[in-house]
Amino acid sequence: MPQAQSFDRPEKEPPDAPEDGLRSLQGELILLIADQARRVPFLVVFSAGLVALLVAAHVPPMYPAAWWVLTALATWVHSRIVGGLPSDGARSEAARLRLAALSFTGHAMVLAAVFAFFPFVPVTTGAVITIYSVALCAATLPATAGYRPIFLPYAVVTLGPIAPLWALTPGIAASGFDRLVFVVMTAVYFAAMLGHAKGAYRVFTESYAIRQQRLDLNRQLRRALEQAQSASRAKTRFLASASHDLRQPIHALSLFTGSLLMRPLDPRTSAIAEQIDKSVKTLASQLDALLDVSRLDAGVIDRAIETVDLKVLLTQLGEEFAPQAQKKGLRLHVHCPQSVLVSTDPLLFQRILRNLLSNAIKYTEHGHVELRAQALGDKVRVSVADTGPGIPAEEQERVFEEFYQLNNPERDRSKGLGLGLAIVRRLTALLDLELRLESAVGQGSCFSVDVPAAAQRETSMLDTQAAQVTAEASRIQVLVVDDEETIRLGMKTLLEEMGFGVEAVSSTEAAIECSRRFCPSVVLADFRLRGSDSGIRTIQALRAVWPDLPALLISGDTAPDRLREAHDAGVKLLHKPVAASALRDAIIEAVQA
Repeated sequence: MPQAQSFDRPEKEPPDAPEDGLRSLQGELILLIADQARRVPFLVVFSAGLVALLVAAHVPPMYPAAWWVLTALATWVHSRIVGGLPSDGARSEAARLRLAALSFTGHAMVLAAVFAFFPFVPVTTGAVITIYSVALCAATLPATAGYRPIFLPYAVVTLGPIAPLWALTPGIAASGFDRLVFVVMTAVYFAAMLGHAKGAYRVFTESYAIRQQRLDLNRQLRRALEQAQSASRAKTRFLASASHDLRQPIHALSLFTGSLLMRPLDPRTSAIAEQIDKSVKTLASQLDALLDVSRLDAGVIDRAIETVDLKVLLTQLGEEFAPQAQKKGLRLHVHCPQSVLVSTDPLLFQRILRNLLSNAIKYTEHGHVELRAQALGDKVRVSVADTGPGIPAEEQERVFEEFYQLNNPERDRSKGLGLGLAIVRRLTALLDLELRLESAVGQGSCFSVDVPAAAQRETSMLDTQAAQVTAEASRIQVLVVDDEETIRLGMKTLLEEMGFGVEAVSSTEAAIECSRRFCPSVVLADFRLRGSDSGIRTIQALRAVWPDLPALLISGDTAPDRLREAHDAGVKLLHKPVAASALRDAIIEAVQA
């Protein structure tokens, strides 16, 4: 016999199921009915076989055997018809439900044919037939969700003969009063089943409405997420565009300032030039923060994990930040045991600590800042603690957001743009490090990072002093390719002050033409040139003539797509504005590589 089932959807959806996973109410009902019809054929046929065996003891066996065969055939046909309804695209859902109702009614009529044996069997076997029919009706209620056009005809066919048979069949050992009670009980049961069917269908429709609301909420959430992601991408594009547009004049200014500082100046003019250079560097550092966010979001920063002597690294950072702390009257303490080795990317990890130290010094007015390393089993905890104002608990998550700053409503530029901790979070995620924050208002803050300890010593770029690069600048010929005349003039002026031979052109075609009379030692090309031209195209064209020609790209563009393009080209990328010393070192390094 069929088993009662829940109103949940089947695990496997038919191929024409909608993308959101929910059909119309009629469509969901068809799925439920079809799923139940596919599950019960064996139970129906098996239970009918047991009833046929009982009946065969009192009537010629061929008759119950024929009924059982007919039941098996009808059950198979019914299962095929109803089970195939979800994929029947030729009929409307209403037509499919009408076909299901006809199939259920026809199947019930075949099953109810067992009542033909009722007058010929003893009362106990008649009771078994009655129980069998009642069970069929009860099991069909959840299998159809109590849908009245299907359940009502089925109930009439399977329950309807019971009362007349018990009331009118002669030879039953029961008084007239007993027969009347049985008839009344059958009628009450029938009415109760109709009430249960009504309730089951109401539960089904309510469940459908709840699922529909849930899907609507999910769609709204998806739209909100897509809008947030779109806004984030728009923000990244805006920052990249704004960064590029700002970097161009700042880069030109830095070139002219660097050139000016190389000239002999009187003290007053020298002081003015130094202040201009300081302002340019401050603005450049803020743009670099924007660039770091764009590069991290673009996924173009690769890790280079090596063994790092933490004592050396922390000592270098202490010496670097000591002047800033002393200028504010703060004490900077560095505590690190000897020979503590960790496994990480030295440059990226150093950037994390730089940002944390810079923030601690900026926001601490009195007391001290402490940089400490402590071994914890297979980890080393590196922490930066301060005696600053502290961070309220409700703000401790927000401080890692871009451009969010505490206690800086006037946007004091000396406190940066509010990107330091956003970069820290991205870098710790890139290095798979655990970042912790402990803080309370009035008690300062402590940021800590757990770094894997290293067991063996390897060569690290932070453990040794970089080799001093020297070269005869007059023997290096630099071909500058930039579409902006101001940049070309500034670059030519600065590089000539450094002693390089310089030619500056505006396009790939001009660079090829220039190379016929000027043999470059290195090419310094702007990433974006006019129209479809680009620095990558220039370098590729020149390398078609000189395959081993050293080259550098320079750009103010921080868009993630642009950064990935430069990364994939395999050419070192310098970001505007470039400090004069960094530019000189990069040129010499490229030539001597």
